Amino acid sequence: MKNTILTVCLYLFSYTTQAQSVTGSWQGAIQVRGNQIHINFHIRKDSSGYSATMDSPDQKAYGILCNETRLEEDSLKISIALVKGGYAGKWNGTDQIDGLLLQGPIRMPLVLTRMKENGASKDPAMADKPQTPRPPFPYLTEEVGYENKQESVHLAGSFTKPATGNHFPVVLMITGSGPQDRDESIGKHKPFAVIADYLTRQGIAVLRVDDRGVGKSTGDFSQATSADFATDVMAGIDYLKTRTDIDPKKIGLIGHSEGGIIAPYVAARSKDIAFVVLLAGPVTGGKQTMYYQAVDKPLAKLPAADRKAYGDLYTKMFAIALDSQIAKQVPEFVKQTYLDWKKTQPDSILAHLIHGTDEQAISQFSNGFGIFTRPWWRFFLSYDPAKNFASLQIPVLAFYGEKDEQVDPVANTALINQLKKKMKQGRITVVEIPGVNHLFQHCKNCGSVQEYLDLDETFDTGTLSVMGQWIKDLLRNQPGY
Repeated sequence: MKNTILTVCLYLFSYTTQAQSVTGSWQGAIQVRGNQIHINFHIRKDSSGYSATMDSPDQKAYGILCNETRLEEDSLKISIALVKGGYAGKWNGTDQIDGLLLQGPIRMPLVLTRMKENGASKDPAMADKPQTPRPPFPYLTEEVGYENKQESVHLAGSFTKPATGNHFPVVLMITGSGPQDRDESIGKHKPFAVIADYLTRQGIAVLRVDDRGVGKSTGDFSQATSADFATDVMAGIDYLKTRTDIDPKKIGLIGHSEGGIIAPYVAARSKDIAFVVLLAGPVTGGKQTMYYQAVDKPLAKLPAADRKAYGDLYTKMFAIALDSQIAKQVPEFVKQTYLDWKKTQPDSILAHLIHGTDEQAISQFSNGFGIFTRPWWRFFLSYDPAKNFASLQIPVLAFYGEKDEQVDPVANTALINQLKKKMKQGRITVVEIPGVNHLFQHCKNCGSVQEYLDLDETFDTGTLSVMGQWIKDLLRNQPGY
């Protein structure tokens, strides 16, 4: 899984001075426990209305997707589903907005002033990326839309296909966790656009789609689980089957991160899927993935006793969060569990693990584990992807990055190889890509969000090559390819 920053989509909108226009870049700061946290908004307007992204430079967070942006007379309202809040303020008509930053029940004063030039453009993360596809393209691109009638959601996306020919094989791409656009944008990177461009040039049609509630798709992302997103994928499959330019017997799924959970989930329930490609799909499940992210990787350099002590605390906190009977009492149980655990630990271990006061630690644990009571988290942490994976009777290609710090490449590769022996279908291929992170970029600080954004490389070309060749070899053996 991607962490919070990686679940959001990011754009850069250049600022040009416009009289009596709220569009452009705005900056301000909030006070949190005596610290100043800078907040920037980038607002634009096109034929469909206003849209915006938010940056928090002090937290190395850029391009947080704003789901809805409205200006009614002098009242600006920005909704951000990811933080269960947004921003509400009064614009003076020129260069200042007085308002509040909203996050759940919290209200923080935030005065925004217009930036004289777009500060985000100076950040290396905002530089255009070399791999981003740019026209003219040697293939056809079509804006498409269709309905998920089961969920009353309209889904919008891009369909690309070779310029000549017909009855193409096709892949439907499934994004990772968090609200993402059709390109799975992060910073200036557009990995799904890069993959779609490569595969379409190889003769394979591609459908990539805005998540529900993102871009031109409707629906409420914040209330959906992976199972709900799976129905969006099923709607995409139904749509593809209505097209006369694709081969309905050659529909594949490519899922990244959470999409690597959803793809096997859908394929186990649909007879229309010919193959599946997983990009860092957490087949080991959400619970083990979170333990990897929170304990195994960040504490890897600490003594074994420290890792065990924190692992024990983490496991206890996890059990509290997953107990639906005490969902409304998580803070109280977290506090008591923490204090009881602390009494059993020597000072030498506490010095390595706990920084700040008990109140701060309890608050962080309460906030961190409190989110696990939400529907998406409950499904993610309780669902076992391995069961659906093991039921697949179609070819599967699974990629893992050697340096991935979000999804454990070692544990997932081992599990798939173990399942492969039991499945006995002989069409499961696992490939570990050396030197790349969760986004399949070559990296040095491989768990750094800022490095994800700063790197020029969007997606490893070697992985693209293996993926494209595998799909072509697979389909070439089928009649009519």
